[in-house]
Amino acid sequence: MAVLDRFYGIKEAEGLGIVISKDGSATVNCCQLSLDGKNLSFENKLTGVSLPEIKKQVKAGIPLSINISGRGVLYKQLERIEDITPSNFSSVLPNASIDDFYVQHFPSGEYSFVSVIRKTEADKWLEAISEQGLSPLMLSLGPFPIAHILPQLNIYDEEILFAGIKIARSADKNWEKVSFHEEFQAPYTIKVESEVLDQQLLLPYAAAFQLLLSGKLDAVKADIPILGSAFDGLINDRKFKVNGMAILLVFFVLLLGNFVWLSGLNAENTRLAAEVSSSARTSTDQQALNDEIRQKESLLKELGWDGGINKSSLIDQAAAMMPAEITLKEISINPVDAAADHGFGGIKFQERKILIRGEAAQIIPVNEWAARLKSKKWAKNVELESYNFNNELNTGIFTIMLTY
Repeated sequence: MAVLDRFYGIKEAEGLGIVISKDGSATVNCCQLSLDGKNLSFENKLTGVSLPEIKKQVKAGIPLSINISGRGVLYKQLERIEDITPSNFSSVLPNASIDDFYVQHFPSGEYSFVSVIRKTEADKWLEAISEQGLSPLMLSLGPFPIAHILPQLNIYDEEILFAGIKIARSADKNWEKVSFHEEFQAPYTIKVESEVLDQQLLLPYAAAFQLLLSGKLDAVKADIPILGSAFDGLINDRKFKVNGMAILLVFFVLLLGNFVWLSGLNAENTRLAAEVSSSARTSTDQQALNDEIRQKESLLKELGWDGGINKSSLIDQAAAMMPAEITLKEISINPVDAAADHGFGGIKFQERKILIRGEAAQIIPVNEWAARLKSKKWAKNVELESYNFNNELNTGIFTIMLTY
């Protein structure tokens, strides 16, 4: 079924329709949806089950939308108003406090359809659902969320009948009246495009649908702070993941571009070096070419270019060969040349050298490490520059200079 793009990566949603009977018991209908790209699919459909059975059927972690109808849910039809506030709540329930109820407002055409449920009653069902290991994110009341899915159904009349509910609409599809009686049953099989849907599943489907596309729809729901916080937490987590992936993609593109650019520079340097080698055969241009080569070599040295040797790999190999008796304190790549005259030329470094400092109670493991390092083909020279025993530290301090 073609629908709008998913909202921040929400791929699955579960709708639970809880119908409360006159004796206070509940019948649960369940509809699970999944969204792949722009394709909406039904993953699970259950009718007439109990809450404990739902735990066995619903996968933990799926965003959950609840719809409650039946006993305990009160409905009021008013002339259209913009919002339900404490000052006008008396028109819904005289002598009642809005603080005692969860309120849902559904405006359509000339009317406002207000649904209310006592907080104690709703909290009881939300707690029962939470005890099954499920985490609801949205609560709607009565048949009104079905407004979002009516264009998908094979219903073309102004009057809609299903599951004990009758909805009367005007010619322009605005709602005019909602009635309840067990005789109100769908006169024909209801389909969502080609999918046959039991009439008991219309409200669970509508609840799941508006949660799945909550970023694209004005959801018909009761304002419940704790569910709003849970929903915002889910969306913020999805936003973080989506934005994080976007940032990683940008960095990847930048790194790829940088690699291509550096590869181009390296290829250009290789080409220039070949030209210099060819031109150097002419004795008259020898001096000019030598100067150019020196300038390029100087630039490469300033850039730290040493033939593309993977220094981290060399350090890993050296560390892997270190005896357990040695405590490594410092490894420096191309350390500062303390003996050189830095002057105005800047700091000078010892090229292609690795300075290693550490501690060892005896010199034997140090010599053993130096011997192991010499076995590496890339190690041109390994020299133990010093080993001094520090009485205060009660250990020896050594320095090894490795040329690669």
